[in-house]
Amino acid sequence: MLNIQSSKTNIYTIHAGLPFVDALADGLNNKIEKTNAQLSDFTILLPTRRAVETLRNAFLRGSSGKPLLLPRLIPLGDLDTDEQAISGWEEPSLSAGVDIKPAISDLERTLLLTKLVQAFAQKRFSADQAVSLAADLGRLLDQVQTHRLSFKDLQKIVPADYAEHWQITLKFLEIVTKTWPAILDKYGCLDPADRRNKLLERQASIWKTSPPQGYIIAAGSTGSIPATADLLNVVSRLPNGCVILPGLDQTLSEDELAKLEPTHPQYGMAHLLSKMGVRLGEVKIWEAQGFEEHQTSRAELINIALRPPSSIEIWRHLETSLNHGFEDVEYVECTDLDEETGVVALMMRQTLERKGKTAALITPDRELARRVKSQLHRWNIEIDDNAGQPLSSVPSGIFLNLTAEL
Repeated sequence: MLNIQSSKTNIYTIHAGLPFVDALADGLNNKIEKTNAQLSDFTILLPTRRAVETLRNAFLRGSSGKPLLLPRLIPLGDLDTDEQAISGWEEPSLSAGVDIKPAISDLERTLLLTKLVQAFAQKRFSADQAVSLAADLGRLLDQVQTHRLSFKDLQKIVPADYAEHWQITLKFLEIVTKTWPAILDKYGCLDPADRRNKLLERQASIWKTSPPQGYIIAAGSTGSIPATADLLNVVSRLPNGCVILPGLDQTLSEDELAKLEPTHPQYGMAHLLSKMGVRLGEVKIWEAQGFEEHQTSRAELINIALRPPSSIEIWRHLETSLNHGFEDVEYVECTDLDEETGVVALMMRQTLERKGKTAALITPDRELARRVKSQLHRWNIEIDDNAGQPLSSVPSGIFLNLTAEL
């Protein structure tokens, strides 16, 4: 039997210089080879559906394309369609009688909130203004519920004698504090974030009282969502469970870790470790073989650059890290967006023409992303755009735009 637990909590990290999913798959295969366990005995919890697909491909690459039974892969961020995969599959009786209402769809919620906004404004808002405000209210609901906050003290934020426009704002927010809960009850639904919390809380409770027989690995999550953090805490203490953090900076001291600001990339993992009562030195390295940490110097350079202000004296010794950290980094100055599009597209095409290589474009500029995708399409290279495709550019959206112009 594979026993991956060796301490009160079982937490690993994969170095930022390694390809996370490939190192995860390789390390798990190495552990299995030393035992009688099978990949299908494992359940792996991942942050997103994209992470699930990426890890599935990593296992297939490791098997050289040979058929194999994969672990159960569950995206924690997309539980709406995968709740049966996570909720009570070990012991169905444990969740019997526990009824969690379905989530209201984003579209339906936006339409219902739009009606409430229009009623509040007494038709003074245009349709697109009402829809935009409704979408903002939906995002507000998601943020508040994700972090397990409440609207009950909203009135206390602004004194009664404060500026009139603040009072109007509070009156407007009664849409989500008073009217919206009644509408959800009427439709028998929950907000998506609230439902996700309930699913995670229920699974954490089930595993805490009745640990599963199989092996549970939570990989890639940082616990930024409180309900996810609670589940990770439970997984780390299961007899056959472990948590694998992505790129935890173990060069920080405990004092530096405690002083990190919420905007720091390591803050989420630091907060998670604190919540678990785990010290930085208790986190183990996930062992994977056959990987060269080709980006170690770059990862170290980034970690040093992000040091808390109290320890920036280390910057004086950056010469070696600077020299190695920027190896293979190119800077291209373009005169306009067209040239930038061509350069990026050509670099991606050049990379993809090398067997086994992949490329990714990371940019906040949606126009640039669309142009690069269009250019690659001309070369019969189809890429997956994380941000999706705007409605106005798909056939149905184009049809609606043309109809509206008649």
